[in-house]
Amino acid sequence: MTRDPLRCCLHVEHWPEADQTAWNRATSPGHVLDDDIGRGATWRPVTREKMRKGYGRWLSFLISIGGLDPDTAPADRIVLENVRPYVLLLQDQVETWTVWTYVVSLYLTAKAVEPERDWGWLYRITAKLKIARQASRSKLPKLRPPVQIAAWAYDRLDTLQAGSDRRPTTALHYRDALLIAVLINCPMRLRNLVMIRIGRHLKWTGDTYRLDFTPDEVKTDRYLSLPLPAILTPYLDTWINEWRPVLLKDQDIDTLWIGIRGGPIYERGIYERIRRTTKAVFGDAINPHLFRDIAVTSVIDLTPENIGITAPLLGHINPKTTEEHYMHANQMLSGRRYRNSITTLREQLEQEFVGSGPRRGER
Repeated sequence: MTRDPLRCCLHVEHWPEADQTAWNRATSPGHVLDDDIGRGATWRPVTREKMRKGYGRWLSFLISIGGLDPDTAPADRIVLENVRPYVLLLQDQVETWTVWTYVVSLYLTAKAVEPERDWGWLYRITAKLKIARQASRSKLPKLRPPVQIAAWAYDRLDTLQAGSDRRPTTALHYRDALLIAVLINCPMRLRNLVMIRIGRHLKWTGDTYRLDFTPDEVKTDRYLSLPLPAILTPYLDTWINEWRPVLLKDQDIDTLWIGIRGGPIYERGIYERIRRTTKAVFGDAINPHLFRDIAVTSVIDLTPENIGITAPLLGHINPKTTEEHYMHANQMLSGRRYRNSITTLREQLEQEFVGSGPRRGER
């Protein structure tokens, strides 16, 4: 199957020489005290890869319209006449969230390459796309009570373990259910979920497991320690000792999550398996990030007085980062309280006026 060239994200080695030079200058490592350090020098590897993909997609678009003149400076190609059709093409190809992601990558790369140039017009486009992204992605219909998700995951794990089928495909089903069980108890970012290594991140404390990540492995640049509840212990033990070896090709691999080929499964694979599994079970695909929304929504909906724990729960340094999650939960909570107040008022009015007028049939 041939991939659509308009959807390709060109790798750096395939960029024009001028673009490679500008990219390398903007992302070359240096000391924070250096005067000439590039804007992208402090990007994390994952951020740098996102910027690379976004700019690579942009170059693929320019090639398709005949606008990739290798003699033109990279920043001189990032003009409204080119960006407008680029955005329109993206809107035909991908979801609004992904459109915003690609254009933000282009904006940040442009700032890194030509920091002195005025990119305000491009920033305003990203702001409009962000509003469109937020309006089009209603998460509420996809959210499920964590108790419901956990109950399904535990039942699924128990059923698979009780059966006699030990084929690799069954091991994959056990892995997928365990991924969901871990996420509903510990809603970490996908990157951290994927990188878990036995002994390095997943550690036995004597009675339960704990996940430990170093600052360079965490988005917030801080140590992250996540105790796993005791209910997960037997399932993790069973996965590590019985099911994981069914898939494992090399015993030296310490990655917790193993794919069908016997090696580590990566972000895209885990993302799709979780979506596919939840779609089949609950009717709506729940991506890994939505488990974070579910966690916050549950806390605020059931125990709103504990709203303060939601930011630490998600590993946010600034509670304002959790504001988007609060919004979903507050809508639910406000609606529930409003309906309860209406019901209470109606009952009070009925009690107040009972017997004050002729009964039905006495008029």
